[in-house]
Amino acid sequence: MIRSLILILFGGTLLLLAVRRLKQFKLKERYTLLFLLLGLPFLLLAVWPQGVEILAKATHITEASVMLFGVSVFLILIVFELLTIVSVQDRKITTLAQMVGILMEHQKLVDRAHHGIIPKDDPGTPTLDH
Repeated sequence: MIRSLILILFGGTLLLLAVRRLKQFKLKERYTLLFLLLGLPFLLLAVWPQGVEILAKATHITEASVMLFGVSVFLILIVFELLTIVSVQDRKITTLAQMVGILMEHQKLVDRAHHGIIPKDDPGTPTLDH
């Protein structure tokens, strides 16, 4: 009974968080679907705990605990894949921010050289206020 409550709580929380993040536009649709698909097995196992045994028999795995271990490894790999995607996107954002900074500095230099324009945020700009 306790195991079922924990699984329902975990699976339901995962599903609710995914839907909530989708509504707030903080999570893309494809990742929301992935989290929904990850949360459903927990709810299914909470309602139907014999499912692991049946799945183990269907895949000819003699021990249900080995099947449960296999499912756990699969879920950990999914989380690892998501973290990899986040890391790659973080690197791309950092590179993009650096490129924008370089281009802005280059634009300031071009404006100074060709038009005699001094940018407002240039720290070397003399001010009239003393």
